[in-house]
Amino acid sequence: FLLISKMRKLLFIFFLFAQFSLTAQSLKKDKTGFYREDQIYTGFSFISLESNNKSFSQRGLSSHFQIGIVRDIPLISSGKLAIGVGLGYSYQNYNSNLIRFNIDNQDPIFIVNNTLKQKSKLAFNFIEFPISLRWRNSSINDYQFWRVYSGIKFQRNILSKLKYSSNEIKNISDEVNKWNKDLYLSFGYNTWNFYFSYGLNQIIKNLRDQYSNKSFEVKPLKIGLIFYIL
Repeated sequence: FLLISKMRKLLFIFFLFAQFSLTAQSLKKDKTGFYREDQIYTGFSFISLESNNKSFSQRGLSSHFQIGIVRDIPLISSGKLAIGVGLGYSYQNYNSNLIRFNIDNQDPIFIVNNTLKQKSKLAFNFIEFPISLRWRNSSINDYQFWRVYSGIKFQRNILSKLKYSSNEIKNISDEVNKWNKDLYLSFGYNTWNFYFSYGLNQIIKNLRDQYSNKSFEVKPLKIGLIFYIL
């Protein structure tokens, strides 16, 4: 019930933000020479998991889904250069050989599983706050144009789970960093655009090598498509 209540509040904020963006857009078109490209976006990507631990491996496809809205802030009167500030939701999963390991009276750690055949699926749910520098060769009357958007996304973890192939499920929200960051780039023509992003920090707090006890990293490289809808 607590999670449902939080999601309702987040959805309310999201739709309030969307309404404000669309209203502000029409006012700008009427009163000044500036125009805005406020947009709803959605996208799908495949994830390549990069690690400095040679024993780590992906087991199956890892994927990413995102949806949100961007408020456009023009920097020049032509509207071709702008800053975008957004609010969105994203889901990503890692299919790999990581397992959660408990040590008595200590925080759980995640280690690489090289002996058991079962794979694990780490599922992360984030509220996102993207900030981008946006270039496009558009005009107030032209909605089909080339674009290049690049920026950073701040991600707030709201729910994370670990599921094994044996169907055992664990809530690991406390073992995931509350805030994470992604650098991203999108470019394309009209609605269809290529999307790339790279995680700047480790999402899971405590990844350890089971033999040396040294920490290691797993970071996501996302490659896919993003769709912008005016």
